[in-house]
Amino acid sequence: MKHRISRWLTCCMLLTAGGVVFADPPTAPKLAPYVQPGAPVFSETIPQFREKFNSMNPGTPLPEYRTVDTGQVQNMVVLAVSKINDSFYSSTALEPGTGKIKSLQMTWVSPQGTSEKQSRDLAFRYMTALIRYFSPQLTEQTSHQKLESLLKAAKVNIPFFDAEGALRYVISDQGEKGITLAIEPVRLILNNS
Repeated sequence: MKHRISRWLTCCMLLTAGGVVFADPPTAPKLAPYVQPGAPVFSETIPQFREKFNSMNPGTPLPEYRTVDTGQVQNMVVLAVSKINDSFYSSTALEPGTGKIKSLQMTWVSPQGTSEKQSRDLAFRYMTALIRYFSPQLTEQTSHQKLESLLKAAKVNIPFFDAEGALRYVISDQGEKGITLAIEPVRLILNNS
């Protein structure tokens, strides 16, 4: 199980690096934006986020996040995972030292031998709540519509990136392999012209 979660976290982390095709093999793998040195962070740590999220969403509580040693990029980010059920996880990349969130991800994998629709509906309730958490001006309905529009766009572009204000949404819908939604902070730059 630990090996499966470790592989899953590594795949999720690389998801937000985007799909790049190279004519020649690259000399080094491209890292996700949040892994880069100096990447922006949210102002909360994972315990602060989880406490506030659970308070706002008592019907969709997040279990405690546990750090995972993947053997990779350890001095750039700390990875942690929260297992919601056997087919749905939340993971995060944290800034070493401060524990502030660099990326927050939720991944649903099609379950084996159980009700796929029920499992998928639960995952979408959590993803909708996550969108609403970071965009509190949205209602539950508009948050669900935002998720649906991201999923629709991800069927054409895998992964799909959508920047909205100081947030970047990254979504990947790979059918049976799963759906991942990531929300990351972006650095806003003022234009002086």
